[in-house]
Parts: sequence; structure tokens; C-alpha cells
Amino acid sequence: MARWLAIVLVSLAVASCSRASNEGEAKKWQESPPPKDVSVPAGLSIAVTVDGADQPSITSTSLSATKPDYVDTEHRAWKIATLVAAASSGATVEASSPNGVSVKFATPTPEGLEPVLFLTRRGEVIVAALDPKDPFPRYHGQGSRLKRPGDTMPRVAPVTRLSITHGAP
Repeated sequence: MARWLAIVLVSLAVASCSRASNEGEAKKWQESPPPKDVSVPAGLSIAVTVDGADQPSITSTSLSATKPDYVDTEHRAWKIATLVAAASSGATVEASSPNGVSVKFATPTPEGLEPVLFLTRRGEVIVAALDPKDPFPRYHGQGSRLKRPGDTMPRVAPVTRLSITHGAP
């Protein structure tokens, strides 16, 4: 009886030490950072309307051919007014996403922010409000215990339509 008890205890000890799955399958490797030189997505096409009339779309070809208004080593941003001449001062820019979310931006906003088409480091094209005095503020490492909010600017991603209107927003 003692012998059977010892065999059962040893069997239980061996079974409890075995793993149910391969440990290597459970590990998640960190994603590599995005490349420093990000190109405009090949299939980009953003529909544009000005006061209800269709205008030529913003495509990857037209965006690549236009010099960015704001640029540093990792970022590129084009003022909407650079890409669509009708989006000059006093116009309202409404950026829409495919799921129906849209944000309206005055040009410029009361705070002096400019609506821009922004190419992110991950290769996404978004519309956001940007401060011309500090177009690419540093947010990394600025929140946490210091209770800093990070980037609070509204943005639309991905953007599929820009509607420019003149008059009250």
C-alpha cells in the first residue's frame, strides 16, 4: 500500500511539473519601431468637395509631389490650404473617416491651429490640428505621474473625404 501511495505521489509530482503548452508559443515579441523614412501609402485617395462641388482627389501621386509645409526627421505634414487652394483662411474643413466619424476645423482655429494632412511614422494619413509654432511637440515620456495629458488635439484617421465650406461652420 505504501508502495502504491509513493507511485501515485511521484506520478502527481511529475504531472504537475509538465507544461500544458510550449513556452515559446506564448511569448510575444516586441514590435519593431516604424522605419525613419515613411512613404505615402500607394493606394491613397481622399475625395475633396468645395461648397458641395467635387474637386480632384488627393492621391498618393499628388501628395508625394507636393512639398510638406512642416517637416522634421520623422514627420511630414501638409496644410489643407496647400493641398486644396479653396481651404484658405475663413473656410471650414470637415474631415471624414469611412466609419462616419467627422471633425470640423476652422482655418485657422481660434487658437491659431492649422488643419493639416499628417503622415504618421506608421504610414497612416490623418487629418489633425497642428500648432505652427510647435508642429511636432514632444509627448513621449511626458505623462504618467506628472498628469500631463499628451496630445489632446482632435484627429480623423483614416481620412477618406475632405469637405471645404465657406461661411459659418
